[in-house]
Amino acid sequence: MRIILIITAVLLIFSAELSAQNDFKTLNEETWNFYKKGDYKNLRKTADSLLLNGTDYYYLRMRLGVLAYNKQLYSSALRDLSRAIEFNSLDTISRELIYNSYLFSGRKADAILYLESLSTDKRNSALKASVRPVSSEFYVSTSASAYNVVLYETNSLNYEAVKSSLSTTAGVETYFLNKFKATIAYTNYYKSGIEYSPINTSGKDLNFTQNQFYGKLSGYIFPGWEISGFGHATFYSEAVIQGHPGNIISVNQLVSEFLGGVGITKNGWKIRASVNLSVSNLGHSNQMRSEGYLTLLPSGNLNLYLTLGGMGQTDINWGRTYQINQEIGFKILKSLWMESGVIEGNSFLYGRNQGFMLNNSFQIPATTIYSNIIILPWKHFRILLTPYYVGNDVYSWDLINYTRTSKLNINTFGGSIKLIYKN
Repeated sequence: MRIILIITAVLLIFSAELSAQNDFKTLNEETWNFYKKGDYKNLRKTADSLLLNGTDYYYLRMRLGVLAYNKQLYSSALRDLSRAIEFNSLDTISRELIYNSYLFSGRKADAILYLESLSTDKRNSALKASVRPVSSEFYVSTSASAYNVVLYETNSLNYEAVKSSLSTTAGVETYFLNKFKATIAYTNYYKSGIEYSPINTSGKDLNFTQNQFYGKLSGYIFPGWEISGFGHATFYSEAVIQGHPGNIISVNQLVSEFLGGVGITKNGWKIRASVNLSVSNLGHSNQMRSEGYLTLLPSGNLNLYLTLGGMGQTDINWGRTYQINQEIGFKILKSLWMESGVIEGNSFLYGRNQGFMLNNSFQIPATTIYSNIIILPWKHFRILLTPYYVGNDVYSWDLINYTRTSKLNINTFGGSIKLIYKN
């Protein structure tokens, strides 16, 4: 009797193992067929059944990772391809796809960090060709605006009736030591119109020129994290009253203004967040501000993304002000993206985007509506076209008593074009 029980148990175990082998063979063939068809949904479903039963192996993870990559599901691709490498340390294809997943999801710094972590024997020919001691981006842009003008017969306070403005920017963004990025930019800003002040109550021609210099240094010590320091300096000439009663003269004096701050950014696959703090001495005053951005990428790629941002500022003379912004971006074609956004608030004398965008005039952009059309006509070039509308709140300013009166709503229309070269 005991022998019969033993034989029965052995047969049951053998049958179970045979059944399991048949189930594995069937499911493995299904995953292969789904992979060949590019059917990621059913491949994922079948793979989950295998994984739930404790069955995990190289080809399963490789198939999942490749199809996820082809579907631009980069976070899933990274997870499965990393697991495939654990089964096969000689797999250089998965490493290449992981590198590209970082790159194509807009995480260039993390792509460089990942590449740097790989020894030469773990890189295929494509990864070896990606090695560059310096990766740089050069850009030049110009922006022009036209304002509807409101003139006064006389105005004893400070008021600018701006007719038009023009700015030109040139800059470079370069990676070095594979863990750091430096950004340097120069902007020449010009505006024309009529300027009123206590010494020119009937107005005089406004021909204002300002030179701006911007710098930013970012470090990428850990994947997904960026720390940065930034600064912005402006230089322009300003009329200053000198002398005594009976011998008062107006002379031009060079004025310099500065902004500086620090920031931290977390770049995840579907959520990216950034905060920064800065101080400045714009407009013969002093400001402190905090700024934050939150970007949502529903699919973990750049096909669709939504950004929310805000800035709160305290000015030693003018009190507290704010700005908030919302933006949506999406892919239209392989080489064409569109972004649209709205900015609202009551801030003037402020800095945004880690100090890169600076407003040190007394015009308040209460509402800004813009679109960015991003075109990739060639491999190394991008073109950015930006039409915009700005509803400015313009006041007459008393710069001694720090008050403002006579609010006006001025409409401004403009556009910019930016050409970017990436090596």
